[in-house]
Amino acid sequence: MIHCHPLIFTLWILFLSGFTQAQTQVIHVIRIKNPTYDEEYQCVTEANPEHTKYRWYRQGWDALPEGVKAEGDRLHFLKSTPDLNGLYICTAENELGVAAGSLYQYNRRTDEL
Repeated sequence: MIHCHPLIFTLWILFLSGFTQAQTQVIHVIRIKNPTYDEEYQCVTEANPEHTKYRWYRQGWDALPEGVKAEGDRLHFLKSTPDLNGLYICTAENELGVAAGSLYQYNRRTDEL
């Protein structure tokens, strides 16, 4: 049996490019309740103009691992297992630049309890 213990986190901007101080964009990654998935997260921005392109990736990986699916500003965990532990990053881009937010997913095995 695996217990999911997502970390409570505050998400900070990892980097900015192309924004002036007056245009600084903040990204938050929030957990969404959805019975279809074990866990679902949304990349939320306060950008003006709105972001037109979102990208999710796992740090150090070329592609998302099996069991994780990205759809626009949403990241879906189809299962909650320790092999999916890691840092997941959302980037949001519009014509003014790119900003990013992140979450750290951690699932413990029952023998770690």
